[in-house]
Amino acid sequence: MRTVVALLLGAGISACGTGGGDEGARAVEGRQRAMLSEGYSLLYADATKIGSFDLVLFFKIESQEFNDLLKVISRFGDELTHDLERVAREYPGVRIDLDPLPVMETRKRLALAKDRMIRFAPLSGRSRLEYERTLLIGLAGALDHERHLCQVMAQEEPDPALRKLLLAAQKRYDGLYESTMNLLNREHFKANTNTASRQPHGE
Repeated sequence: MRTVVALLLGAGISACGTGGGDEGARAVEGRQRAMLSEGYSLLYADATKIGSFDLVLFFKIESQEFNDLLKVISRFGDELTHDLERVAREYPGVRIDLDPLPVMETRKRLALAKDRMIRFAPLSGRSRLEYERTLLIGLAGALDHERHLCQVMAQEEPDPALRKLLLAAQKRYDGLYESTMNLLNREHFKANTNTASRQPHGE
C-alpha cells in the first residue's frame, strides 16, 4: 500500500512539475510579448510623427534636395504606420496603443516638440541654411533612434513574419539615416563626419 501511495505521489509531483513548466513558459512568453508590445507602441507613435515631417515644408523655402529627402522620410513613416496597424489587426498579441514611457519622459518630449515648433516657425528669423541644418540634426537623431529600436526588437521577436517586418523597417531607417547624414555633412559641415558613408554599409 505504501508503495502504491508513493508511486501515486511521485506521479502527481511529476504532473505538477510539467504543468508548472508549461505555465512558466507561458508566463515568460507573456512577458516577452508585453515587452514587445511596448516597443511596437513606441515604433507606431514615432512612425506617425515621422509621417507628418513633410508638414514643415509649408513653412519655409527649402532646397530641393532637402525637400525631396523629407518627402521620402515622411512617405516611409506613413507606410510603416499602416503596416503596424495591419499587424495589430492580424496579430491579437501585438498592441500599438500602449504608453510605456514614464510621465517625466513624456513631458520632456512634449517640451522638446513645443520648442522645435517655435524654432521652426516661419517668423523665427532663421536663415534657410540654419533652419535646414537644425532640422537635419534632429532628424538624424530620430532616425538613428528608430533603426536601433527596430534592431533590438527584431532580436527579441520570436515570430518570423514580424521579425522580417522589423528587419525591413530597420534597413529602410538605415538608408534614410545615411541619406540624412550625407546631406548634412555635404551641405552644412566642412568635413564629412559620417564614417558610415566611407565604408560598406552593413545590413
